[in-house]
Amino acid sequence: MNPEVQNLVAAGKLSGADAEKISKLEPGTAVQHKSWGIGRITEWDLLGDRIGIDFEGKPGHTMKLGFAANSLEILPSDSILARRLTDLDGLKALAKDNAPALVELALKSSGNTLSLDGLEILLKGKIIPEAEYKRWWETAKKALKAHRHVVVPAKRAEKLILRDQTEKPGTVMVKSFLAVRDLKGKLAALASIQKDLDLFEDAKTELVPIFQDITDTVRKSYKLQLKESVQLLLARDELIENLGATAPLGSLKLADLVSETRAILADSIKTLASAALARVYRAFPTAFPDRAWVPEILQQLTRTGGKAVAEIAIVLNDNDELDVLADALKKCLRNRNLSADLLIWMARERKGLAESCFDIDLGHAILDVIDYDQMEGGPKRTGRLQSLLSEDSGLLGEMVADAEEEDIRLLAKRILGSSAFDDLTSRSLMARIIKSRPEMEAMMAENATARQDDRLIVSWESLERKKKELEDLVNVQIPENKKEIQIARAEGDLRENGGYKAARDQQAVLLRMQGKCEREIRHAHGTDFANTPNDKVGIGTVVELTDLADGTSESLSILGAWDGDLEKNIISYLSEKAKALIGHVPGDEIDLPGDEAHSTRRVRVGAIRSYN
Repeated sequence: MNPEVQNLVAAGKLSGADAEKISKLEPGTAVQHKSWGIGRITEWDLLGDRIGIDFEGKPGHTMKLGFAANSLEILPSDSILARRLTDLDGLKALAKDNAPALVELALKSSGNTLSLDGLEILLKGKIIPEAEYKRWWETAKKALKAHRHVVVPAKRAEKLILRDQTEKPGTVMVKSFLAVRDLKGKLAALASIQKDLDLFEDAKTELVPIFQDITDTVRKSYKLQLKESVQLLLARDELIENLGATAPLGSLKLADLVSETRAILADSIKTLASAALARVYRAFPTAFPDRAWVPEILQQLTRTGGKAVAEIAIVLNDNDELDVLADALKKCLRNRNLSADLLIWMARERKGLAESCFDIDLGHAILDVIDYDQMEGGPKRTGRLQSLLSEDSGLLGEMVADAEEEDIRLLAKRILGSSAFDDLTSRSLMARIIKSRPEMEAMMAENATARQDDRLIVSWESLERKKKELEDLVNVQIPENKKEIQIARAEGDLRENGGYKAARDQQAVLLRMQGKCEREIRHAHGTDFANTPNDKVGIGTVVELTDLADGTSESLSILGAWDGDLEKNIISYLSEKAKALIGHVPGDEIDLPGDEAHSTRRVRVGAIRSYN
């Protein structure tokens, strides 16, 4: 104890404990006060019960001895804070010439770990000018890559770490990982290990304790933290793949976790990155063997978000289950069991994986979700659906391109009547429909109601043929094509496998044919053409025609959409010849389209009779 201070104790002016502290606060000592920051002791005035201190930004400050003893913390002379007071020019030179050394000094002064915000508080405006700090830190980060004992975090919320250089870096990283208790911390530690694999002498062996710890941690945590548990297993598997290693015996597999958590998986992982979702859904065939994975992954399809929908579809396609995907999507459309995300994905994949089930039904399904959401006080879930309709200029036109007029009319009526769209948006959407189907403009202007002849009129015989055609597609051609795909896949490298590519191309064609056939049957109206009026040419009539140029006669039967047979002089009511004849009466003279392109011939309508 300082003799002068000892005299104050003897005189009863200072306690023994305070005297011990004051003895250490000699002039020149660097100190820190929790309110006033750092400063340096300048003088003692023991008789006056005062100590003089020059704080940063507040020089010439004085404190009573007892207050100083209890409020000032002595700074180690080699700490960065002390050197800011005693050697500021030296620190500025260090910042300029050796940024990693300055960062390392800051870490040593802070217990070997420091947040990026903490580093900024130590340096910015004190050692490095505020305007230059950002640029300085970017340069320092690049330089620190060569200093592997300093861990620079990838995210601002994580901390800088100074590793113990007396131990092997790999050993330190393993110990650090095992010391972490929470899943997010383990993910961050594993990311650091992945980045610094070259610091391990024998990573395959040294990392075994980490792999074992991950299994134990996930088994304890997945019920409450499934998303983080999945992320940890994915990070582990990626690390193992990079090492070319195998997981220790008894390790928990991603497929095992998928199987165990199938009921809650979709909601838990929907916010993962696309690459992570892809790995999860690629685990389904292993998690549920013998094709049991197909219905399991299809259940996920309607429960999850947009990114996951895309990845599930890719997994099905990559495993040659495109036909199953198409059937599932059609069923969802019929049952209106589609999320906004799934509808958006189908719209965007209309020329890709969802091509075979893209039609006007998708438009009705989108409006169903939008209208329900509006009724419930939306838009809560469907803002992106409304944006899709408004911003994708080709969507509506492609939906109605091959649709029946009745379906287009209904879709138009729903758009015009929906409170979810303002007047300008409704008109814009209608303009896109009319651009694709100009004949609908008159209908819109007249606000016409549905007409009987808008339906696809077919004979019962042709309807049965069409149904058999669909049955053959579904039960024979598509399954046989799928077998061809599987056989071709078994031959090896798919990149050079022409048979596999040809079979997959044929699959796309067959699925498009199936979709077209199903739509036609859905809109078809079967008839036997009995009791057809014969006062004028119409569907189900036979008309006699006389060619006015050469006097020859012929009879034409006008029947259903699929009944055309030129050898029997039967034409479809949808043909150009039928459209020219329908509505005329005996004696009318008309220009009838010829067999050659853009040609016509003048004919007179003669007798008209019913086909049956």
